[in-house]
Amino acid sequence: MSADASATLERQRIEGFYTARRITELYLHPVQGKFDAVHLKEINRRIFQDLPKAGYPSLKPGEYRQAVPPHQDWVKERVMEGISVPSIVAYSAMDDKAIGQLNQTLDGINLTALSALSTENFSQAMGQLYAQLDYIHPFPDGNSRTLREFTRSLAENCGYDLDWTRFNIDKHGRNVLCIARDLSVNLLALPHLRDHRTTRSVTLMLDQFAENRNMPDLFRDAIRPSRACAFEEWKEDEAMAAFPELSGAYNILQAAGAYGLRKFPEDRSQREEFIASVRMKIQRSLDAGEVPQGNTHRPA
Repeated sequence: MSADASATLERQRIEGFYTARRITELYLHPVQGKFDAVHLKEINRRIFQDLPKAGYPSLKPGEYRQAVPPHQDWVKERVMEGISVPSIVAYSAMDDKAIGQLNQTLDGINLTALSALSTENFSQAMGQLYAQLDYIHPFPDGNSRTLREFTRSLAENCGYDLDWTRFNIDKHGRNVLCIARDLSVNLLALPHLRDHRTTRSVTLMLDQFAENRNMPDLFRDAIRPSRACAFEEWKEDEAMAAFPELSGAYNILQAAGAYGLRKFPEDRSQREEFIASVRMKIQRSLDAGEVPQGNTHRPA
């Protein structure tokens, strides 16, 4: 192994050791802010705050990367496990125009409007937001970790659960995420590329992975309303304490139980099957972002 490769592995080991703890801290105690540039910078600072003292004093957590020189592009080559073709992805020049785009994108975040969206529309909006922020790629390192925490916390504040862990179960999940991310970023980058060689590489990547999913589509698998997760996973009293609007769903279940007892008084398995089917319908409704109203709905 070369000295450079050995140094890279050591950097990854040290970085992983420190940042994993900080990301856990953020999960338990998220940054409180307005989801603006200050908020985004603070997330990056907190994740990487230990690195300067751990042997990397040149690292400046929470600071934007420098602008790319004129006529050049900022490009990365991503090698994915089990895939022979690398993914070439290009990011913004991080010049004044890109910083203006970043501020405009962040200033456009409206928690009230996002909270009112259906699950489908919220997933689309979050996927587009992530792609735009990832294309700008404001930090010299750690953009993915920063954006995952930023969007996870944003989703939570809007009443949704964004489960990034589902993409880290195996190499297939990681590859699906990487390709979706790079596809979405390259589509945004293509009109702004400066070097014809970058344009050629990015166009080839878009052609090679054209049949794969992009970020807005992929987010449909990872985003659910928080109250839907609570209804599925928590005890009734815990779910009701956190989400009082679930009273209608539980009223429906109670009515279903009473109906099942009248309809199948001697057959417990039939009653349980009926209640399970009602619960499944309620769950689908909650997953879609709807809130069942038990006071107007009774099983037929």
